[in-house]
Amino acid sequence: MKRPRPSDFPQLRQVLGGYLHEDFLAEYPSPGAALRAFLDDANPAERQRLAKETRRFLDLTKNLEFEEGLTLLQRLGARWTPASREEFAAVLSELLS
Repeated sequence: MKRPRPSDFPQLRQVLGGYLHEDFLAEYPSPGAALRAFLDDANPAERQRLAKETRRFLDLTKNLEFEEGLTLLQRLGARWTPASREEFAAVLSELLS
């Protein structure tokens, strides 16, 4: 299986770096709230691209060790560290709407 690279996910990288940055908890009550803020700001085409990339990202990372998924999340610009694989998937699933 080909390992996912940050360059494979340009829209997701932009959102994670822009909304889950190191100070996101000062602006939003939770990671999910930060991602919903992007969805509120985004146009339909941006939301559609993001949902497509997020589905692909979740699919490609589901069989990775949790630590590998966290490393990729960090390489995409997120400064959020989920406590579990379930939290990782649940928060990112916010972007599928």
